[in-house]
Amino acid sequence: MLKKVIKTVLIILGAFVVLILLFGLMIKYEMSWRLSEVGREKSPDGRYNILFQSVGEADFPFGQSHAKVTVYDGKNEITSFREDISDDGAAFRPDNYSVEWTKYGVVITFKGSEQADKEVEVFYDGRESFEGYTNGEIEEILKERYGISNVEKISKQGDGYRIRADGIDFRADNKMAFHDSYRQEQIKTITEGLFPGTIQRGLSWDIKEGGSPADVIYTPVISMNGPGKQDIDSFCHDICEWLTYCFEKVPYEEGREAYTGFIPVIPGFQNVKFNFDEYELEGFTEDPTDFYNTLYLYLNRFMDHEYDALMGLSGQSVSGDETGDSAAEDSAVEVSGGFDSEVTEETVRAWAAYDPGPVYDFPDGREYALIPVDRALGSSYYVLLSYETKGDIDSARLVNQDPFNGSGGEAGFITFMEDGRTGFASLTYNGGSDGLLFMTSDAGESFSEVLLPSPEIALPDGTLYNPFVVPEAAWEESGVIYLRIGQGTDGDYYDKELDDHPVGIYRSEDNGKTFTYCGPEGRSQGAN
Repeated sequence: MLKKVIKTVLIILGAFVVLILLFGLMIKYEMSWRLSEVGREKSPDGRYNILFQSVGEADFPFGQSHAKVTVYDGKNEITSFREDISDDGAAFRPDNYSVEWTKYGVVITFKGSEQADKEVEVFYDGRESFEGYTNGEIEEILKERYGISNVEKISKQGDGYRIRADGIDFRADNKMAFHDSYRQEQIKTITEGLFPGTIQRGLSWDIKEGGSPADVIYTPVISMNGPGKQDIDSFCHDICEWLTYCFEKVPYEEGREAYTGFIPVIPGFQNVKFNFDEYELEGFTEDPTDFYNTLYLYLNRFMDHEYDALMGLSGQSVSGDETGDSAAEDSAVEVSGGFDSEVTEETVRAWAAYDPGPVYDFPDGREYALIPVDRALGSSYYVLLSYETKGDIDSARLVNQDPFNGSGGEAGFITFMEDGRTGFASLTYNGGSDGLLFMTSDAGESFSEVLLPSPEIALPDGTLYNPFVVPEAAWEESGVIYLRIGQGTDGDYYDKELDDHPVGIYRSEDNGKTFTYCGPEGRSQGAN
């Protein structure tokens, strides 16, 4: 009886072990061996095709996925191989490969988020290496690929070719896929034809080259005209004009790889690239409004330091090449007022005798005056003088030789707050259609340009803009500083609710370090 029990137990245990082994083999098959079709690709002539399969599951955890690739000539297998993909543990899928059919074979590019792209070349005739193209074959490829009409010159250079076609010099590699830099050079040539002749802005290039002769990235570096936010509207329109012209010559879908972005040069800020691949440009040609607004908001918020933490910036830089230490805490770029050692007391007295521009009278009898001392191209340039006694030339003292930090125009006003050290001065230009606002926190010895947030008002076509561009007044009430910013001589923003062309009101509760937009005067939350 005992023997029968033992035998039965052994049979049960054996069966249990077999079940466990079978279960383990099933799991192993699913995880490591099972083939699942992921996709198929067929050559343009229909003769060749490729089968992509996943092999098991990706390694746990977050390991490589595994692919099997089989290339066929009709029903005959040319080759079969396996490839591991590093893609953060994701299963092998169509996004992990691309296929390029060539005259002699097919180039399969494998991609993953944790690896560099890898090309595998498969020749239709089974050969292992590529001997290169003839000049005639290169010319045929270029004409078919780009619609080039005249290939002028082809010369061997290192591990690639130097080519001139339709007046454009570019490079190409000698691989079977024949990668080249024609689109990059073409867009660069188009862009250089626009700046500064058609688009009145400075242009330079940030150039990055890779290991291949054709691996080059040109990023245009485009300058804003002057400091502050007054140029944002015009800058955004110019960028849209540039892209519109480029897309007419090279549509975005054809030149996507060459349209990488651009670097706006903003005086007083570190240069940071605006990447096109983060934004949808496919619909730009039909309606550029979304892109315009995206760029407009980006520039405004970048200049307001909202992106500093994301970009790892510590603040602004007056040089444009380095970041400052404390400017991110303010709404202005600090530039100290410098004094020329050659300015003598006689020069100051001579200036004091000039007809003053805007003045401010302190309660204690002192007077500050902006004095125009130079004029060029229709713009005045000012010094800031103080008088211990109003109108007394002998008591004049030079406070700041360049209160507007190199900018010229017509001074609008100068005023000080209750502490006697915090003050504001304005400058208009372009016939009064634009203006700059400057702030001092040390009684005029240094000034900073104030960068105000945009009200982001939409035009009828949907594009955003800022109609409030000319500072008109600054004052203080109950510890809060207010600004009145007008539309200038050509302002056309009409508020239906107010039935008027209003001015904008801004307020600061931190003594001018930052300002917020309250709304149009008449229905804003600020003082009036």
